[in-house]
Amino acid sequence: MEHRGYETWLALGDWIGSHLTLIVPAGVAIGMLCPRALLPIKPAIPTLFAIMTFQNSLKNDPSSLRRVLHRPGVLAAILAWVHVVAPLITWAIASAVFGPNSNTVAGVVLEYAVPIGASTVMWVGMFEGEIALALSALLASTLVSPFSIPLTLKLLVGATIAFDSAQMMASMAYMVAIPALAATVAYVLTRGQSARLHRPTVPVSRLLLPVIVATNATGLADYVRRPSLHLFQILVLMLAFAIASFVVGMLLARRLSGDKRDRFVATSFCCGIRNVSVGAVLASSYFSPEVMFPAIIGTPFQQVLAALFGRMMQHVLEMEAPTDSPAGIIPR
Repeated sequence: MEHRGYETWLALGDWIGSHLTLIVPAGVAIGMLCPRALLPIKPAIPTLFAIMTFQNSLKNDPSSLRRVLHRPGVLAAILAWVHVVAPLITWAIASAVFGPNSNTVAGVVLEYAVPIGASTVMWVGMFEGEIALALSALLASTLVSPFSIPLTLKLLVGATIAFDSAQMMASMAYMVAIPALAATVAYVLTRGQSARLHRPTVPVSRLLLPVIVATNATGLADYVRRPSLHLFQILVLMLAFAIASFVVGMLLARRLSGDKRDRFVATSFCCGIRNVSVGAVLASSYFSPEVMFPAIIGTPFQQVLAALFGRMMQHVLEMEAPTDSPAGIIPR
């Protein structure tokens, strides 16, 4: 009976993993339509995120991190796209569509000036990517963002802001760095035996995912209730930017990862996912409400597209896999 219960538990995690393209949009819809029901959960989201990071990092061998640092080319390419190229492209296109002095342009640029999103580690772990590369890129991006965000906004939209960089760093540490480090230390102390906990705890992460996505989407509820043509134009543009980020990520990953399938996955997600919550906080603190919509609308797009592109990566890698080797990366 216990064995059957264990198999059912694992099957639940597998089922959620295979239906992410339906579960994630459903979570976004619930968050936008029922924000009050989820508000009590909001204070717990950082802790739930930390649990997911710990679970996804249980197989993180320190030697993998050393390999990333010894060959920094991929890491440098990711950071160049995230902090230089993407903000420039989005500024140029948004300025052409909405006018160079529009508050909307400031919101669009802010959305693509923020660091890599903490959920990157979650998605990379979900699709069996290179956790060490994702962690390295996330931490490096977070470290440079207190300097890169004000500089980007100053140069591109003429905005001068100051924000609590220490608070942002502390948040990233709590949600990502500390749990990932704890899992890595456990791996070292147990000589890799802690990695055996990864598979049995996968359903925990899979169950937490829709809760986190739905709760993060509650910030869009007010905008959904007051639709307009201008908001629709922003929505379409931000969706196009979000798709382009994942496409560029996959193209960049294909060029830089070679035959390393896990690196292909990690690079793609690192280029596609941004820390939208940082953008939303900065927009609400230093800009008009008009800036906040483009800065926060990326939340549902990123999570839904992460699920869709994760599946797309699976199909690409499965088609490229030799017939005598295991099938492509399947989340387990």
